[in-house]
Amino acid sequence: MILQQVLALIEARRVIGVSEIAAEVGSSTDAVRSMLSTLQRRGLVHRHEAVQGCGSTCHQCAQAEVELYGPGPAQVLQVAACSSRDH
Repeated sequence: MILQQVLALIEARRVIGVSEIAAEVGSSTDAVRSMLSTLQRRGLVHRHEAVQGCGSTCHQCAQAEVELYGPGPAQVLQVAACSSRDH
């Protein structure tokens, strides 16, 4: 069952993005979001609240995937480091 594949992937990677899950299981991101919603309702996965960029105003940080999931309690993760030396 594909839900079991998604759950196993999340457990193995600990933190993973929706697009990466979709690529791994050969499904669309919309289908993966639906599966993740089911897994969340069952209490098996949690969406991480991610902080995009470094917080400066230079707007030079790479845009990182902000839709991340993992097992266990939700956490705030810094997902991108600023590469600009202008601040």
